[in-house]
Amino acid sequence: MYRNLLVPVERSDACVEAIGHAAELAHSLGASITFVCRESATNDTAAQHRRQEALLARAQAAARAQGVPASVLAQYGDMAFASRDYDLVCIAHGGAVPPLPGVAVLVCPSDARPAVANVVGALLDVHRARSDAYDQALAAARPKRLEARMIDALRAAHREEEALTLALRERTSSLDAELDELARLAEREAALLDRAASLPPGDAAMEDTLHSCARFAWERMGRIEGVVLPAARRYLRDADWNALACKTR
Repeated sequence: MYRNLLVPVERSDACVEAIGHAAELAHSLGASITFVCRESATNDTAAQHRRQEALLARAQAAARAQGVPASVLAQYGDMAFASRDYDLVCIAHGGAVPPLPGVAVLVCPSDARPAVANVVGALLDVHRARSDAYDQALAAARPKRLEARMIDALRAAHREEEALTLALRERTSSLDAELDELARLAEREAALLDRAASLPPGDAAMEDTLHSCARFAWERMGRIEGVVLPAARRYLRDADWNALACKTR
């Protein structure tokens, strides 16, 4: 029986799908997950920390939404793992296998349907762009160079998410509570962005306010990636995916 899963996290569509698979598997087994984000050493440690924080926060939110205990580990360089701490590694298709001798490895499959890949890819592009926008805003807030256009970029609506959640509501009511929670998270993020926009330039509260906004955004994106996307693959029909794919063009 697998009790503790190790899941490498990276910035790819396949990895997001693997996180969803791992969270569902851990939920079914009553297991926990450790997410590890590995990056090469860099001179810009602040930027590296922000990127890792965003990726790991989204992964942890995906697991939490499935009721799975999850911890995170930011790895720098060639840090070693202890094989005794894990009994299964879940990786994305084409992903690198961490050096854990004697530990089983599960390669999570990817949905090869073209329409699914197009729709999910477009949505994850939005998530990456949103994470990048928060990264830029947080970087600018620290030296107090934040511009109004940066906050405007964070307020942008995302029709890909709205179209997908609407299609899911039409197919099943089992996700209504989760989709309602996602709407509440979006409202709280928007309210904090309004507060950030009202602060005078250079206000000491700006960085903390933006970081709170980012946490709501990461939580929402992670829940979409860990709950909504796996559910969409189960409940939506090929005709639904084809219709959604037409809207993303």
